[in-house]
Amino acid sequence: MRRMAAAFVGWAMAIGAGVAHAQTPSCADLRAHKEKVYGFHLTQLNETQIDAKSKEIDAFWKQLQSAGPEGLSCLKQMLAAEKTDHIFQFDGASFLFQLDKTPESLNLVKDALVQTDFQETDPANYLSLALELGQRSVNIQSLAARLLLFPNAIIHISEHSLDLDSDTAALFLYGSMDSAKASKALIAQLQAQEAFVRAAAAHLLAEEMTEEAFRALSTWSGLAAVKEDYRRNDIQSVMKYQAPDPAEFANPKWTREQVLQIIAGLPHTRKEFDDVMSTRGAEFDKQMREKKPTQDELTKIVSESEPIYGIADRTAFQNSAVATLKAEDFDALREARRKALYNISDESLSEYLAYTQVMIRLLNRLDLYKDYRAH
Repeated sequence: MRRMAAAFVGWAMAIGAGVAHAQTPSCADLRAHKEKVYGFHLTQLNETQIDAKSKEIDAFWKQLQSAGPEGLSCLKQMLAAEKTDHIFQFDGASFLFQLDKTPESLNLVKDALVQTDFQETDPANYLSLALELGQRSVNIQSLAARLLLFPNAIIHISEHSLDLDSDTAALFLYGSMDSAKASKALIAQLQAQEAFVRAAAAHLLAEEMTEEAFRALSTWSGLAAVKEDYRRNDIQSVMKYQAPDPAEFANPKWTREQVLQIIAGLPHTRKEFDDVMSTRGAEFDKQMREKKPTQDELTKIVSESEPIYGIADRTAFQNSAVATLKAEDFDALREARRKALYNISDESLSEYLAYTQVMIRLLNRLDLYKDYRAH
């Protein structure tokens, strides 16, 4: 059965359009309408009932919109008071986010969003909204931690034909947070009651590659209890020193200064991407149309060229980063990786993972955090 929240986005598109009413509804009117419309459970409705309920909900949000500032104030009151109707909390949080991005309202959105029931609401919408909150400096630790409680979840991002497991979904949130705060939050989760939460937290903590993360994992007794090979292997790839192959980063194409300058200039917002796409990206595309390379030739050209949008698939640049960067540059890599998660997409994920591989290789070349890593 389709989740209803996915069908409720229509009211968000109508914001600003204006709705004519003979009389502006009062907050009491809105509360009464909300009580009439909400309070249902999606799992108890069939498809016909869902369609009818969608129309009722659309009418409610249009009525609230027509109330103007008073309607917005009333929505805040209803959200702050609501404790049990998780569908209303999600819908209200989504609507409020569209209308009011003041710090007070954003925190109210977060508090309502954390109550989301993933049986009733599409977790993809939850994930996207949580990431946007984090990008506006809202503390999203509680939103990220909630994803750890659903170990078998598969979150489908239809816009990008992308399926995310719970660890990867949580990575978008923890990975976009300040590393020190993410590490602290995940270290606390190593003591969670549920074994699957502890395993996921250890997996994500290893990705942080902060001194706090290395210290905690080096003394954590739970690694042997991690059942999933992919989690255990990822943790060990970070926590165990692997002798690098000098041939991989011999004769770097870019200097340390050039690598840092290129990384600092990469786009991290939609506007920045659009600007690069219309300039350097357009020029590269023109060159490729003129050269008409085969797929293998194009792959080689990309792997050897300077990054335009990001470092993923830019093998020569990645090798240069590993060959030239110093220990004091590790934080710059970590910050660039954090900024790479600007939206929920395979492109953002690929960029994050490319930085992760560069960081692991640099760890090994410089033998960083040796006191915490196995040799």
